Amino acid sequence: MMNPVATMLIGIYALCLWGYHYAYFFITERKGIRTRRNLINEAVVSWFKIGLEERDHLLIVHQIRNVIMAVTFLATTVVLLMGLLFGFTISDVPWEFQNSGYPFWLMTFTLIYSFFNFLLCLRHFTRITFLVRAAPEKLKAISGEDAEVYLAKLFIRGNKEYTLGRRSMLYGLVVLTWILDPFVFLFITVAMTFIFITTYDF
Repeated sequence: MMNPVATMLIGIYALCLWGYHYAYFFITERKGIRTRRNLINEAVVSWFKIGLEERDHLLIVHQIRNVIMAVTFLATTVVLLMGLLFGFTISDVPWEFQNSGYPFWLMTFTLIYSFFNFLLCLRHFTRITFLVRAAPEKLKAISGEDAEVYLAKLFIRGNKEYTLGRRSMLYGLVVLTWILDPFVFLFITVAMTFIFITTYDF
């Protein structure tokens, strides 16, 4: 049975990583509520609109592929971290499930979650690279929206998953501090979330 301290730490961690971020993305999608991501999303729509109007499809694809390279690098890093993590446990590092095992399983789950977000992100970005040359009326037939809006929504969805993947990787690495001291882990988790809120999100 989990001890109360571990339950509290995992609860606060889940609230910071999943509770806050899903609430933030929900708020961002509501019209009338201004966040930095709202402004970025509007800029993305204008980017696609200008690119399609000027028929600069190659530039759009080139820029998307730069992002794909970054996402692929981060996804590979997550896989290497998981391999390193399981390599340590196989080497009989003394992590028993009732004490230090909690950070191991929490870090593993978080990194797997990060990896799958990177995969979903790649799915959306790669779709843009071949749909960008599609006839605008064909794209409009898919969603009933203009081509630039449809492509921008694909990019925005991929960017959301990229953000979740990147931040999950950071939260996963922070779990390592639990092994040193549980309350250091708690402080860094809350502090990092506060930095995201005040510096990057609002």
